[in-house]
Amino acid sequence: MKLLMLVNPRSGMKNSKAHLLDAIDVFCKNGYTVTTYVTQSKDDAEKYLLKNRTKFDIVCVFGGDGTMNEVTNALMRKEQKPLLGYFPSGTMNDFGSNFDLGNDLKTIAEKIVLKQEKPFDVGLFNDRYFNYVAAFGAMCDVPFKTDRNAKEVLGNIAYILEGISHLPDIRKIPVKYTLNGKEYKRNVLFGLIYSGNRVAGMVLDDKNKGKVDDGKFNVLLVDYVPSIFESTDLFDYLTQKNQLIHRYQTDHITLEFEDDEVVWTLDGEEARTTDRKADITIKNKALRLLA
Repeated sequence: MKLLMLVNPRSGMKNSKAHLLDAIDVFCKNGYTVTTYVTQSKDDAEKYLLKNRTKFDIVCVFGGDGTMNEVTNALMRKEQKPLLGYFPSGTMNDFGSNFDLGNDLKTIAEKIVLKQEKPFDVGLFNDRYFNYVAAFGAMCDVPFKTDRNAKEVLGNIAYILEGISHLPDIRKIPVKYTLNGKEYKRNVLFGLIYSGNRVAGMVLDDKNKGKVDDGKFNVLLVDYVPSIFESTDLFDYLTQKNQLIHRYQTDHITLEFEDDEVVWTLDGEEARTTDRKADITIKNKALRLLA
């Protein structure tokens, strides 16, 4: 078996890389031919795979959710799709939590060699793929605006500090959206279209509703309330029943905005779009993770 280990050296806390050789050793002991490639810049993982994906049976990703997003976009654009392995090393690692991967690199490698495949859904946002979340609105730009050096030193605290600096910029977002044959209009604070049950470190659904392979998105839209961050704990607000929160399940949603400055994030990375319309569909069990 030919295995590629894609390594993002800029991902996550610096000490997360200490046991990477232990994982590679597991593969070698089990007869795998291992090629290691260290990414050199943003989008390098995607570019490398587009050129070399036919050379490998398994592609393992050592990086954060953003690196995994690049790999997914490379594989979804080609007919041949190798199996995937994931060693989460980012700050949040929401995607990996849906598979209970943990952070022990040797244990993850030992699970990969067992070859137990777990298929998962992949979302398509206009012409860009994502693994677990497309988000817009209040503070959705925090993940990619937070300083990388701060994330390496402070971890999740860096996101909190960056988020506080964005509070004065919160505004309402008029949106028209269509799903399950119905059209709605609302003024929204922010919205999440996600697969699985965790976003930004928060568990938003139980595992019966937060599946990664059921061919459905969970949609969460929060009405605009100017004082929301002054009057309530955000986690409690999102996870309890509230008349200002609107939840749906669907395999397709379109959203149209009056404002062309709406910021989207896909898997924690900035979505490269200036369109006022977002067309989001799900590809059921499109890729397979060894976990």
